Amino acid sequence: MIVRLSAALAVAASLSAQSFSYPNFTSTAGLALLGNAASSAGALRLTANASNQTGWAWRTAPTPVIAGFDTTFTFRITPPTVGTKAEGMALVIHDDPNGAATMGGTVWGMGYGNGANSAVGIRNSIAIEYDTYLDPFLADSSANEVTIHTRGAQGNHEHEQYSIARATPMANLSNGQVHTLRVRYVPGTIEVFVDGAATPLITRAFSFQTGGLYANNTPAPGTNLVNGTAFAGFCATTGAGSLTELVEILTWNWTSTPLAHPCYAGSLGQDTLTVQGSAGGALREVHLATYQSFGISIASPPAFGPGAPYVLFASLFPQPGALGTQLGFGETCFPVLPTGPAEFVLADTFGLFPALLPAAPTPYTIALPPGVVTAPLAFTLQAVTLAAASPLTLGVTNAIDVDFTPSLPPTITSVAPLSALVGQPITITGTRFLPGMQLLVNGSPVAVTNATATQIVFPYPAGITCGSQLAVVNPDGQAITSPLNPQPTVTNTVLGSGTAAGNQLFVVVGTGFAAGLTATIGGAPATILSVGATSISMRTPAGTPGPASVVITTPGGCSTTTTYTYL
Repeated sequence: MIVRLSAALAVAASLSAQSFSYPNFTSTAGLALLGNAASSAGALRLTANASNQTGWAWRTAPTPVIAGFDTTFTFRITPPTVGTKAEGMALVIHDDPNGAATMGGTVWGMGYGNGANSAVGIRNSIAIEYDTYLDPFLADSSANEVTIHTRGAQGNHEHEQYSIARATPMANLSNGQVHTLRVRYVPGTIEVFVDGAATPLITRAFSFQTGGLYANNTPAPGTNLVNGTAFAGFCATTGAGSLTELVEILTWNWTSTPLAHPCYAGSLGQDTLTVQGSAGGALREVHLATYQSFGISIASPPAFGPGAPYVLFASLFPQPGALGTQLGFGETCFPVLPTGPAEFVLADTFGLFPALLPAAPTPYTIALPPGVVTAPLAFTLQAVTLAAASPLTLGVTNAIDVDFTPSLPPTITSVAPLSALVGQPITITGTRFLPGMQLLVNGSPVAVTNATATQIVFPYPAGITCGSQLAVVNPDGQAITSPLNPQPTVTNTVLGSGTAAGNQLFVVVGTGFAAGLTATIGGAPATILSVGATSISMRTPAGTPGPASVVITTPGGCSTTTTYTYL
């Protein structure tokens, strides 16, 4: 894994990242200006020094984000000559469904949150906010505060309970002078620097994909950037009356780390290689569990059609640009002609190389059973195939990074019903039931009729004893057990006496009860009204005065007794 990470960093360093720069805003090309935002004297003015202003400025094209970025902007916030400065501004990175037309909350919403207009808030976003007005009802800590807010896929909100980190800079950043803010994101960490300082004002563990923790140490969700890209830009607001300020962005520079090397796209014009039905998304990564069955599928090249031969290569160490990757008809992500010491051939329908797996021309899926990969492993897949029949042309499929890690143990949240007639469906609900798992009852295998990652259905077996145990055993040996056909018990009774004429309500409290159970009182069947796991309500049959034995029998044939008294 360290080797793979080093390779990825080397690739990232060698690529030209996506960048843009605004040395000034005389031209606002590439920006969508909304609300009160405007170009003014070479600056991007978000709000004038006037009441009830809200301005937004977004890049019109999405920018790669989740692989990392580094952005720096200079700004000037000029307070009013008479009145109180308010409310602030934010750099926002988002994938809201409204795209470059996105708008959020006014006044204290600062353009990205809920605000005075009760906006939804900008969805799928993170906001690096500079707050110039202390709102106690939002739990602000100062009127000179830098804070980072997110609510994941939900509309963002300006309340500090949604801050993942905040700090008060030494300098007053809203004093009418030019200041600099730099935001750097390396996957897993976000940093905010003020006025060129070498040490960040804020450093916080956070992933755009998986999230992190809020400042109060409760879980903070990831930002739900499906394609790994986002709209970037600024927003700012003023308040009512004399709560105003002039907010100007003077310069802006942005550099993104590429989501993936161009070699991962292949040369066929569309993804034809998939693992478990996925081409790996924006980062070209597919994550699987060890011991899991999986399939490698190769679809027909769009310009060739069915029957295309191919050579499927795998590499433990992708090296875009290395010798053997530039093939004339496409670029591979690791050496294939010739192959390097970390490369091998998985399948070959051309018949040119010794291959590890049998295969057939496209479209074809190589199905690998559970237990093929039993330890953590990372490799990259890519194939050379025929791209077109006339003229006969070779091509390169897309590439995928595949990563196997051990799974957590399975869990069981419920088994229903716990006791049943032979052949009745039993449903196990839980998590992490892996393909190839085995179901055991008292150590013996049981056939499964349906199984998913969260649910297993099987027919109730014949002849199982009272107090049995079932076990779900994943292919890696990790298992979870749960009771089946429990021995019922009685802990209490309610309304335990009644007239010998019968038809009296009688309630039994205990454990191990299941729908379909029967009860007799003095040998005569009672009428069951309701059954729960811990209680039974019934109507008594007619009897003779005195104590009578109550026998409760579950569908699985397990019994317990108590007493009812006829008067």
